[in-house]
Amino acid sequence: MPKYFLDTEFIEGFHKPMFGKSRHFIDLISIALYCEDGRTFHALSSEYDYNKADEWVKKNVIAQAYKSRVHGDARNHLTVANFHKHMGIPLSLIKKRLMYFFNCYEDQLFIRTKEADVQIFGYFADYDWVLFCSLFGRMINLPKGFPMYCMDLKQMMTERGLTKEWKQQACPDPEKEHDALEDAIWNYKLYNKIIESNHIL
Repeated sequence: MPKYFLDTEFIEGFHKPMFGKSRHFIDLISIALYCEDGRTFHALSSEYDYNKADEWVKKNVIAQAYKSRVHGDARNHLTVANFHKHMGIPLSLIKKRLMYFFNCYEDQLFIRTKEADVQIFGYFADYDWVLFCSLFGRMINLPKGFPMYCMDLKQMMTERGLTKEWKQQACPDPEKEHDALEDAIWNYKLYNKIIESNHIL
């Protein structure tokens, strides 16, 4: 029963069409997973619109991703606003690489995984899970063998009466918080601390 730990970074906002109501959107910046067997997955999207990000996301997520990927002379032609178009990949390719990571194959009807009882965990995972599922299309298009829900570490903490103060002592926030891979690995560490606590209300 393999356990995977998920994190995404994203842009959230509202589209205001010329006519009609504003519509909410969330666009993927990056996605990462850490498997308990030590394998990692990390992908940067080439498709998000930098101009739709608010200042907090630009500073804390996108600028951090830029600094970790773009070095030296590359900074002469790659900016924080455009580097993802050159160093990221399309959402369709992220999906294909996720299929490989999860040991999936495609038959005439469905995408299927060879793994049994896949479990996916996240921390405050609602948007992470929506973005993950959207890479495959609708919820029903998830690979057969995948759960249609994500286990939420924050909910596990609440069920055990574990506070944010406990979390900061047992599993301090990562230094590179808001880097998807760093946060996915941190989710794995937090899960183990929760299980070790053996504290149930």
